[in-house]
Amino acid sequence: MIKQSKYRKYESQMINIAKGGTWQADAVNYFQNGTLNYIKNNKRYNLINSLTDKDARSVLSFLFDSPNSKNDSDFVSNLNKDKQEIAKKILSKSSSNEKKRSALTTYENNKDYFIKTFDVNKDGISDKIVSSKPYQGEDLFVFYGNESSEYDLSLETINFSEDGGNIIKDIVSIPNSKGLTVITYFPDRGYYEKEYNIIPENSVWILKNIIYKTMSEMSENTVKYICDVTQNIDITKSNWTDKINSIPDENERSKKCRTEQVSDTVKKYYIQDPDGYTNLRKEKNTTSEVLQKINSGENIDVLDNSGDWFLVKTKSGKEGYVHKSHVKSEQ
Repeated sequence: MIKQSKYRKYESQMINIAKGGTWQADAVNYFQNGTLNYIKNNKRYNLINSLTDKDARSVLSFLFDSPNSKNDSDFVSNLNKDKQEIAKKILSKSSSNEKKRSALTTYENNKDYFIKTFDVNKDGISDKIVSSKPYQGEDLFVFYGNESSEYDLSLETINFSEDGGNIIKDIVSIPNSKGLTVITYFPDRGYYEKEYNIIPENSVWILKNIIYKTMSEMSENTVKYICDVTQNIDITKSNWTDKINSIPDENERSKKCRTEQVSDTVKKYYIQDPDGYTNLRKEKNTTSEVLQKINSGENIDVLDNSGDWFLVKTKSGKEGYVHKSHVKSEQ
């Protein structure tokens, strides 16, 4: 909306918000990226160049204060001389952080990340896949293992979590193929899941396809749509997300997608909690012994759904109680 000339008066508010700001996951990260892209795409560098050095230092510190910050030479080159010097100093301070960012040890025993282990490139050596946890950001890294039991960063990208949309659920290997599948799901009502299949090819990484899974409105004739949409996008290039082909329109899904009839008698349940996990308790109350922590997105079996506390069984076989507000159904 701000791109329209009649809304240009709000540009100054965008810059004022950035003054003195600090990085956070999700919405703040979204605002930072949006502000940087707006200035670049619309060549509105004067929004920075017109600031005092003090305000420019504050705004640029905010815009480049992120785990994802990189030395954007194109952005910096369009600033005037004084602002270029400020930007270069800010970015130089982040160089040591960049080294930490590319080391696997940064993410081990880190509460904001989870790590999966499997052979991504099918060379017989296990690799490490690191992702931000739900609501903790959108980082995704692939570290290739070697014969010395060391790990080198091979890919840095996003885990496809969306602000206000789908969030990370799991990362799994692709059967009989190189690569990995990133699975996201919609945490609120309804059923919407996406599977992103990423394949390493020579020195690049290709998003081969996205499998969208959703359902028609709930009724006795409810249909599950499974839409396999070809992508073939090099995710090592800039602005690659703009090329993603979305799910077919609703009126085209019956022709372009595979369908499955949904049974009213079989439901799949999973945990959804804004903290990223919920507690499996021995009894039906919040002071009862915690038997296990169940991660958001993890599937469970519901053995009894009467009352406010559901009796559930986890994938590890433990039985206990979870408050019904943290249990969601895919159907």
